[in-house]
Amino acid sequence: MEKPLNEIYQFLQKLIGHYRQLMDFVRAEREALVQADIKGIHEALAGKEALLQLIQQTEKERMQVVAELALLWKKPLRDLTLTAIIHHVQGTDLKRAEQLRSVHTTLNMMIQRVRENNEDNRAFVEKSLVHIGEMKRNVLGEAVPRADTYNPQGQRSANTGSSRLVNREA
Repeated sequence: MEKPLNEIYQFLQKLIGHYRQLMDFVRAEREALVQADIKGIHEALAGKEALLQLIQQTEKERMQVVAELALLWKKPLRDLTLTAIIHHVQGTDLKRAEQLRSVHTTLNMMIQRVRENNEDNRAFVEKSLVHIGEMKRNVLGEAVPRADTYNPQGQRSANTGSSRLVNREA
């Protein structure tokens, strides 16, 4: 019973390391977005994708060990969540239970931070796209000649009124 618990602990430690690296890539992606560094954005995205595959592989391996533990404990695999494993171990090995609880908490915190930063990056991109769209409409609206501005002889029409205000700063 000791070996599977050690392996689960080691896989959780690996996952924490992977999520820390993922956080670094998410932060690098944000910096590249702010700087409009296309190469940096691509590098950050490639790093994130590679790490996500590594995380999936590590999680798959961890679940294989949990399946072994389910056979040892004669419990259904679906019932052996990390929290359930911690509660089960707590009765016999308080130190091991605390180690597992600690890495579980850290892992959840890392996952939450990555999600929040990723969401911030997504919102930044969406806001930038809206701003670019507004700029594009403004420029195209100015680039299209208005029919009522000049007559066919190239003289200013009388009905143009005063100048238009394009941008107003507060």
